[in-house]
Amino acid sequence: LLSHAVAGLLNVQITLSHFSQPIFDSPDKEGVAKYGGDFFTRNVISSLDVACPTYLDWFHGGLQFQTLHHCYPRIGRQHLRKTEPLIASLCKKHSLPYSSKPFWDCNVDIVKTLKSAALDARKWSPLIYESMCAQG
Repeated sequence: LLSHAVAGLLNVQITLSHFSQPIFDSPDKEGVAKYGGDFFTRNVISSLDVACPTYLDWFHGGLQFQTLHHCYPRIGRQHLRKTEPLIASLCKKHSLPYSSKPFWDCNVDIVKTLKSAALDARKWSPLIYESMCAQG
């Protein structure tokens, strides 16, 4: 039971921080990368930080700072909150879209992303859509 609780919390955190963000896509027809070609840009764009009060740091385990975790994976968990304003200002300086949202807003984004994926699957193949909805 404990393992399910811990794994469940980890799953929620990873889902919030990744699923609603764009991913690095293959180059378009002109050979230009759609979401930045360098390591830093790709990781900033594909990560979402969960804004929460300091007293909830134990609950998130430092994983609420996904942008920092992806760009600088060796920064210790105890330094993430102090470092977050630095990466936010670095992103602003280089016109990168640093994303940080409250927990509730992250959940709303996930639902919207899942809905969009389901509607896209319906367009792509009605059979796949039906199987995902346990119909037919």
